[in-house]
Amino acid sequence: MRKVFIILGIITLSLQLKANNDAGPDSLITYQRADLSYVFGCQIYNDNFQYDPGFSFQGSFGMMINEFVGFGIGAGHQVFQHEKFIPLFVEAVGYKKDKCNTPFVKMQAGYSIGWHTGTVDMEGYRYRGGFHFDAGIGRKFPVGGDYSVLFHCSYRHQFANIRYTISGSSDYTQALNYDMIVISLGLLFGNRN
Repeated sequence: MRKVFIILGIITLSLQLKANNDAGPDSLITYQRADLSYVFGCQIYNDNFQYDPGFSFQGSFGMMINEFVGFGIGAGHQVFQHEKFIPLFVEAVGYKKDKCNTPFVKMQAGYSIGWHTGTVDMEGYRYRGGFHFDAGIGRKFPVGGDYSVLFHCSYRHQFANIRYTISGSSDYTQALNYDMIVISLGLLFGNRN
């Protein structure tokens, strides 16, 4: 049910931002972006390394403060073997040139809600998300009108923690770190050039 509300919120915000773009030349320049990604990732805990690949989808909405720099907010969904995250983030995007075909840098920071989908035989087991960070470079290619295709490669770090009880009385907390290389293909709408 929570996913339905998130999707409806994203659609509603997208329609509002589209209306802002149609308001005229003196209106704010806004953008909407959707990314689909393959995640080459690993989980590091207790000095152990575990390969944990997955997929990610993100949507973001923002405002360009000039031709080169924009700020936005977004949400996504990351799926790994036994873990899922919903990152909520703010982002900054910088374009090298005021052209349709240009390189760019993108940085995101926020918090991810996380949960474990596998079976765990521990008393009091609780899995929690944590801080989310993503930084990388990419290229924007025009495909006609106000649409562009984005190719993006980034480093992403995700914190999480688990809490569990041993012998019915001792509570333990363990920090988890996910380090990932993310390859993304995206669609950008609303950037006037």
